[in-house]
Amino acid sequence: MDDESLGKRPNFEIGDIVQESSYIIPPDRKAWVGIVVFIDRNHYEFFSISGTKETLIAVHWFQVEYVESLPASVLRLIQKAKIKIEKNP
Repeated sequence: MDDESLGKRPNFEIGDIVQESSYIIPPDRKAWVGIVVFIDRNHYEFFSISGTKETLIAVHWFQVEYVESLPASVLRLIQKAKIKIEKNP
C-alpha cells in the first residue's frame, strides 16, 4: 500500500514533475506529464465535518503545451524539484 492510498499526499512544490492520476484520464489517451508552475494552498474547502481543505495546483502539461489548474488529489508526483544552489567563487 503506498502513502497516497493511506491519505498521505505529497507536498507539491513549484518545479515538481507530476502526472495525471488514472481516474481522470480519458480511455483514449495516456497520462499527461507536466511541471508544477503555481500553487494555491488550501484553495478548496470541502463542506464536511472534518473541514478538509485541498491545494490548487497549476500544471504546464508537456504533451499539449498549456497550463491547467487542478486539485492536488488528481495529481501523482513523478519527481521532486531539485534546488541547485550555486556557490560564489
